[in-house]
Amino acid sequence: MDNKSQRLTEIKKIIHSGHLTSQEELLNQLISKGFQITQATLSRDLKLLKVAKMPDGEGSYRYVLPNDITAIHTSPAGKQTMDGFLSLEFSGNMGVIKTIPAFSHTIASAIDALNISSIMGTLAGNDTILFVIREGYSSVEVRQAMIKEFPDLIDKLL
Repeated sequence: MDNKSQRLTEIKKIIHSGHLTSQEELLNQLISKGFQITQATLSRDLKLLKVAKMPDGEGSYRYVLPNDITAIHTSPAGKQTMDGFLSLEFSGNMGVIKTIPAFSHTIASAIDALNISSIMGTLAGNDTILFVIREGYSSVEVRQAMIKEFPDLIDKLL
């Protein structure tokens, strides 16, 4: 069973159905289902699928697909939450968000998925997110949009 599209479909199914915390767990599940795959190929597949690792709320991480990121970070009130967010600063038409290490990609993906009109795009490192403010918007408007989308951050955004 080496068909790439079948393998990618199976990876998505496994991620949706379970709480995977490592590539090794995922690799073992794929092998048990008859796929002949190496760790390197799995890493490339995860990158292609834009799979992210995000905190699971229990002190560990889990794999998620891009479309699942905002759903996982939705509070009971229907608003987004931002685990790992530490601070926000601005310089000119750019903003910098500091995060707990390894949380930046998840937070940047959540911001991108919301299509906040005042933010042109994000770039995530390990614990820092750089974003560009769209022309015609101010840092005050970005801060207001962030508070609207992530009300649990109000203390960190003011």
